[in-house]
Amino acid sequence: MKRIIRRVIKKITPAIILQKLQKKTTVESAHQIFLNYQDALKLCPSNAYEGEELIEVIFKKTKRFAETLNTGIIAVSETVAYSLLSAINPIIESKTNQINVLDFGGACGAHYFHLRSVLSKDLKMNWVVVETPTMVKYAKELETNELYFVDNLKDAINKLGTIDLIHTSGTLQCVNDPQKYLIDILNCNAKWVLFNRLGMNKLEKDVVTIHSSMLSWNGIGELPNGYIDRWVKYPFNFHSEIKFLNTLQEKYTIVAKFNDQSGIYAVQGEQIVGYGLLCKKNNP
Repeated sequence: MKRIIRRVIKKITPAIILQKLQKKTTVESAHQIFLNYQDALKLCPSNAYEGEELIEVIFKKTKRFAETLNTGIIAVSETVAYSLLSAINPIIESKTNQINVLDFGGACGAHYFHLRSVLSKDLKMNWVVVETPTMVKYAKELETNELYFVDNLKDAINKLGTIDLIHTSGTLQCVNDPQKYLIDILNCNAKWVLFNRLGMNKLEKDVVTIHSSMLSWNGIGELPNGYIDRWVKYPFNFHSEIKFLNTLQEKYTIVAKFNDQSGIYAVQGEQIVGYGLLCKKNNP
């Protein structure tokens, strides 16, 4: 087990130095605030997160990324480094050189492919991504003997049994009811939870806006051939930080806080904050 940890640290260090990915955010200077998620969704064309073209682009980018990971030095952004570091304690705690990970909102598995390329092959990973039905339909092609895709938490829990780590990155901002999904995540009773790229409002209310990004900004790497770059829009729901922390700390203790603002953008008149949290389940 110590040998695995040494290999992880050895691989992470030069990669972090070699690359710090530029954060991409919307270029819009002002954002309309909506009464609820559904009102914002009505103004987002192409089915927002379920848009076929958007999902195709993410799928093709991830497939290309997975195929090229072994061709040179692995580039690791700060956000990915937090994902790697969050796996250290579950790995240490494992007595079988195996770790079970539930990736909530993990798209086509880029987080898995990135970590798999850095972590020792001696470590067995069972990694289940929970995504939308359309994303799962495309991502099934990328499944391995370690990586699986399902469209609900119940199937993920049944597949994994004991969950060592829940990994979720920039996902709670994208759902219609972040408080409900937060409770669902915590009720999975994972030993550890990583909330990466969080975006929240410091006040007691949620703030619902529309996030705009270029199609090429979604997924890892350049836009695949055959696609015309354009603006895509989808609802963003900045959950109340007070509600989030109060609910989280009923079951979990915050072990580490990361300075990661890549999951937020400014909303006029609101106090939007972003960071990452690594949390450990409280003893019963």
